[in-house]
Amino acid sequence: MRLSILATAHLQARQLDQGLELGYRSVDILARVQSSRAKDYVREFNTALAPWRREPAVREFIHRTRIELSIAA
Repeated sequence: MRLSILATAHLQARQLDQGLELGYRSVDILARVQSSRAKDYVREFNTALAPWRREPAVREFIHRTRIELSIAA
C-alpha cells in the first residue's frame, strides 16, 4: 500500500517515471497478496495517471493491472 501511495505522490509532482517504477513494484507485490484495500490504492494511482493516458508506458501499466490484479481502469 505504501508503494502505491508514494507512487501517486510522484505523479502529483509530475514525476511519471518514478511513479511508474513504484507502481510496478506495488503490482509485483500485490500479485501475490489478496488485499482489496491495497488494490484501492492502485486504482487511485491509475486514476492519477490520467494526464499521461496516451503514453505507451502508462497504457502498458494499466493493462498489467487489469490482467494481474483485475483492476478496471
